[in-house]
Parts: sequence; C-alpha cells; structure tokens
Amino acid sequence: MGQRGPQPKPNVLKLISGNPGKRPINLADGVNPEVVVPDAPAHLTKEARKEWKRITVELQGLGLISRIDRAALALYCQAWGHMVLMEESINASMAARAAYAAERGETFDPASAFYFTTDKGYQAQTVAVQMLNTLRAQVHTYLKAFGMDPSSRSRVTPSNGGQLGLPGIESAPGWGQFSQGT
Repeated sequence: MGQRGPQPKPNVLKLISGNPGKRPINLADGVNPEVVVPDAPAHLTKEARKEWKRITVELQGLGLISRIDRAALALYCQAWGHMVLMEESINASMAARAAYAAERGETFDPASAFYFTTDKGYQAQTVAVQMLNTLRAQVHTYLKAFGMDPSSRSRVTPSNGGQLGLPGIESAPGWGQFSQGT
C-alpha cells in the first residue's frame, strides 16, 4: 500500500518558515547523496542487465540514483528479468501447445495456459501464472520505491548531490550535520 496524504514538508523548509508546528526539527533527514550510477552486480541475468542499462540512464537524469541504491536497484532489475523470462516461458508453452493441437486437428484454448481444472471441478491458476503474479507484484513494489509509477512519482525527491545550505548555518562534514555559524 502507498502512503496517504500530501508529501511531508522537508525539515529544512520548516526551519526557514519558523517551525510553525513547534516540534523538534531533525536536520539530519533529507540526506542528498551524490547522483551516480552504481556498478551493476555481476549476478544479474541478461534481461536484468538490459533493464539496469535502460533505467539507470533515466534515474540519473532525474537525480534519483546514487551508489547506495545499488542493492534496491539490483532487486528491481532481477525481479524484472525473472518476470520477462516467465512471460517468455508462458508464451512459448502456449505456442507449443497450440502447434500440438493444430497437428492433431484439435482446437486450442489459450486460457488453458493460465488455468486448469482440479479433480473437484474448480478452476485454478497454473504455477507459472502464480509465479508471474508474484514477480509482477515485486516489480511494482520496486517501481514505487524509485518513483517509477505515476502515483509514487510525486513522493520522491531528487538528490541535489549534497546538503542544502541555510542562511546563518554552515555545513559541517558528514551527512545531515549542521553547526551554528557566527
């Protein structure tokens, strides 16, 4: 499930506007790592590598990728690669079954590649369809994490490659550390 309501206002903006809620402000949030495409892991499948190459260009252009995103991006790309392989497997199975039915002069019902009838007469999804649905759900979860679907796009903030500077506050070394200037 996605987050509800408007995207929270960054703490830096709360500080600039005088902290209207009077709650303590954590200036350590909103880390902005350098926008860099990490190296692709060696274990990615061929399809996953193709997706890595395609999507990292897009994410870099939007400022939505850094070295720390390597594992999450690898999970997304691998789930995508497995989903593509499962789709291809189902399509090949349907084509083979249709050819076999045609050779025998029988009609082929394409739905039979997705469902089967149990011993008790119920229709159930094939294991391949169940696996495909699981992979689709995984891919969608990772898409949302990177803001790659329409509803989550507004909830991601691109990195500016470093911490924001504030008047009267000089940035200290490290992420999210601020010191009071004199």
